[in-house]
Amino acid sequence: MPSALVTGGTGFVGSNIALRLIERGWEVHILERPQASRILLEDGPFEYVTGDVLIPDTLPAAMRGVDVVFHAAGVVDYWRQGIQRMYQVNVEGTRNVMDAALEMKVDRVIHTSSTAAMGIHPNVMVDEAFTFNVKPERFVYGHSKYLAEQSVLDVVKLGLPAVIVSPTTVIGPRDIRKVSSGVVVEIVNHCAPPLIPPGGTNVVPICDAAQGHIEAALKGHIGERYILGGENLTHLQLYQTIADVVGCGMKLKMMPHWMVSLTAGLTDLLQPQTSGPVPLTGDRLRLEAQMFYFDTSKARETFDMPKTPLRVTIGRTYEWYEEMGEFTKIREQLGMNGVCKRCGRTRYCEWPQTVASRREEKL
Repeated sequence: MPSALVTGGTGFVGSNIALRLIERGWEVHILERPQASRILLEDGPFEYVTGDVLIPDTLPAAMRGVDVVFHAAGVVDYWRQGIQRMYQVNVEGTRNVMDAALEMKVDRVIHTSSTAAMGIHPNVMVDEAFTFNVKPERFVYGHSKYLAEQSVLDVVKLGLPAVIVSPTTVIGPRDIRKVSSGVVVEIVNHCAPPLIPPGGTNVVPICDAAQGHIEAALKGHIGERYILGGENLTHLQLYQTIADVVGCGMKLKMMPHWMVSLTAGLTDLLQPQTSGPVPLTGDRLRLEAQMFYFDTSKARETFDMPKTPLRVTIGRTYEWYEEMGEFTKIREQLGMNGVCKRCGRTRYCEWPQTVASRREEKL
């Protein structure tokens, strides 16, 4: 039975990797910080090892006897945790993990990076050859992931058998911080923008991204990176698909290009603004008006990558949030006049049925 250590195993990506490993018959160890919540791991048969990527002395013992280290620990929501902590975890933490894996002679290390590490290349099809290309302060998260990749490659030169995987925008169950999957919650809460920015992104279901990590451990080439992506979609296509899947009757429209600059300028004056889990700034709006599409052929030609339909993933995500009680008090957010108390906009669709009520109708 192969064995693995998952850093960040109590988080969104790491928990999905860990659960998929169990399904495939692996023995899985979770690097766990003191008092970390295990809620995303669903009481799985894991062995928990106390440690922290920022405490190097805790890492070698955690890796003793394992075949593969999946390094999925990282900070995405820097607007909550702070930029300094993001750089510490994403860069220093990554170097600590790689150094420990080299010391313990681990057979393979899979580093969870991000397509953000490739920089900002709007309106072109981006592949693994692209690299970070903007001032760090313009894209601090992407810069931190770029530096983390350089740390991995530095240790690869010393003999570490590491592979880098770069997920695109990941959507799916267990995104407890609602960073990327929060768009589902926004739409159910009627706080999605009434006009969707003209632009696009690549969306990958978390189950496919987790499978891609495991495939990289089995088939990935040392020192190379692989984009783990799904469909290239306009923002309008993504939002409308979510609205349709959760039973929301709204018909969204695209924001005219001339309105992007105007809205972004007003947002700059009022920032930070947010109706959901991720703050909206003028710079973010300007970027979202661009196409950020990715070529995923390298990973798909090398790995046995599934292609889970986006609608299926959205449905699973909605059900997971509902089971977690995310929508328990959703109706209380409307005033008597039908205006959403959170965003102040008039309700523009009907409340979606609960999963339970849909099942009752089918019976």
